[in-house]
Amino acid sequence: MKITELKLRNFRNYETLTIRPAEGMNFLAGSNAQGKTNLLESLVYLSLTRSHRISNERKLIRENCDYAVISASVEDQGRIKELRAVIHPQGKTLSVQKNPVKKSSDFIGLLNVVLFAPDDLYVFNDQPRERRRIINQEITKISQKYLFSLNRYQNLLKDRNILLKKESPDLRFLDTLDEEMASCEKEIISYRRDFITSVNEKMKDLYRILSDSDLDASLKYQCCIQDAECTFENILEMHRNSREKDLEHRVTSFGIHREDMIFALNDVNVINTASQGQKRMVMLAFKMALLEYIESKTGKRPVLLLDDVLSELDLKRQRKLIEMIRNNYQCLITATEIPSFIRKDDIRIFMIEKGQAGCPGGTE
Repeated sequence: MKITELKLRNFRNYETLTIRPAEGMNFLAGSNAQGKTNLLESLVYLSLTRSHRISNERKLIRENCDYAVISASVEDQGRIKELRAVIHPQGKTLSVQKNPVKKSSDFIGLLNVVLFAPDDLYVFNDQPRERRRIINQEITKISQKYLFSLNRYQNLLKDRNILLKKESPDLRFLDTLDEEMASCEKEIISYRRDFITSVNEKMKDLYRILSDSDLDASLKYQCCIQDAECTFENILEMHRNSREKDLEHRVTSFGIHREDMIFALNDVNVINTASQGQKRMVMLAFKMALLEYIESKTGKRPVLLLDDVLSELDLKRQRKLIEMIRNNYQCLITATEIPSFIRKDDIRIFMIEKGQAGCPGGTE
């Protein structure tokens, strides 16, 4: 999978922009606050149908404009597909080959990207819901079945919490909700366990290579049924065991919405012992493992987006990272300066500058 062309109109600080990335490494170079990260954000939007930075999509529309357009030509197994997203005050309109796509679930993952950004490091200390978001985001890009089960569960959870807040909840309806939720949860837990196992198979070695360390990096899945077999009957029993507590507190206390994913070094949560540099290497190893996870499940190599990562690495680790990705993935890398050791390589450079009316110039 590779992007052959990206076009923006009225997106963030861009009035119009067209770039044609190379198959390998592409550098988006320029001073800070010129729109380099905005360009990567547009590709994340095409992958997930939402921004990774904000929830209010209207802020993606350039100031004093009525709409924004992101379109990309994506080559997938020798075929070119045009993906297009129009963001407007009423929401968004998605299309593939100029044909409207009604459901976001049919669009997600048609372009598969993996992004490393400086803000990723906040997830270590963030609330569990942010780490669950990462799991959900990555699995939904490869499985519509997971996305369906997750959406179904979230709707059932909402209905259950509304029911629990009533003075006299209908217990028969509560039984029905528990059964339907347990069915969804069995599916979701199975996918999440497979995700954690697959990522861990690669993450340990990737961390050791990147960090030049003998520490073991891993993910720890804090499953809601961690000590029990993942069966419909076991999950349903746990819902029923928590019912008295749920009725008292009027909220659902058990379920996959309470789960967590812990990043660890030598089985210790990174927030307890890891340095900032070690955390950065753990996250990089995780992102690189995601690339291999996605390829193993889809048979297609995703596009790698690196936002201002090289400036935070010493020269030795810069070289190791570049060596890992040099011939394996299409990459778009933002940087204020391009490292000297790579300037003679076969790379494509786009100079991103804020021009009049926020329109940048791109050169190939």
